[in-house]
This record gives sequence, C-alpha cells and structure tokens, in this order.
Amino acid sequence: MKIKVLLVTLLLLFAFPVYERSDGKVTARQQQGDIINVTVEEVWEMLQNEEDGKQIPVDVRTPAEYFAERIATPHFYDKPILYPLQLIEIPIFAKIFIILFNGKEVILYCRTAHRSYIAAQILIDAGWEGKLYNMVGGITAWKAAGLPTVKGFGFGG
Repeated sequence: MKIKVLLVTLLLLFAFPVYERSDGKVTARQQQGDIINVTVEEVWEMLQNEEDGKQIPVDVRTPAEYFAERIATPHFYDKPILYPLQLIEIPIFAKIFIILFNGKEVILYCRTAHRSYIAAQILIDAGWEGKLYNMVGGITAWKAAGLPTVKGFGFGG
C-alpha cells in the first residue's frame, strides 16, 4: 500500500506543473532542471514575437500523428520539425539532435506533454545545452485553446 501511495505521489508531482510567481503574476513557466514548462498560450506568444528570438518547435510524436494534425505556427520559417521520441531514445539520434539544435531554443511537444518531457530529459542527459521548452498539455491543450493546426502535408499557419 505504501508503494502505491508513493507512486501516485510521484506521478502527481511530475504530471502537473507547479506554478510560481514572477513579477506578481502567476505563470505556468517552471524550470525543472534545464526543462522549462510553458503553456500553449506562451508558446504561441513566443512564436509570434520575432524579437524574442526564433524558437524551433519540434514534434516528438510519430510520423502518423504528425501528418494527421500538428500545430500551425504564425510564420513560414518556424514550422514544426518532426523528430520522434523513438529516434531520440536511440543514443546516436539524440546526439544528432544535439548537433543540429544545441545552443538554440527548442520547444518540444507531443499529444499531452508526456513524451516531450521524456525526450527533453533524454536530451539533457545526452549533453544538451540551450533552452529546452516543454509545451504543457501538448497539441491537445493547443487545440482546446483554439490555436491553429494543420493536417496532412500542408504548410498552413
């Protein structure tokens, strides 16, 4: 029984972001090691703000999920890149990801933020340096917030 309580407690600690105060406002941004949890609204705002820098959205879902529906971004140059968790779990592909994107700001997302958090942790363990954002709630929260998506091989956004 004690083990079940411990497991449920750990699950709750990692499943839900802890909110912190920043300049008197409540925000969902949270630093977990080098992983920064951000809401879908914060991601949309970051992607719209060209002065904030160019974050790279990376979809860690399967190719089938990616082409079925993915987030649409406000600019032609920041379309989500498909880099499945299944690849990131293979050490050589984690290293390739790091070579391609190290030192940059990357926003990882999946369906609900579970796989993207795992991907982020693997990348950090493999030597990632840079800002690594985890989009809390994934594409499910993105769609619930009424933010745009694109389907198939289209490049909408």
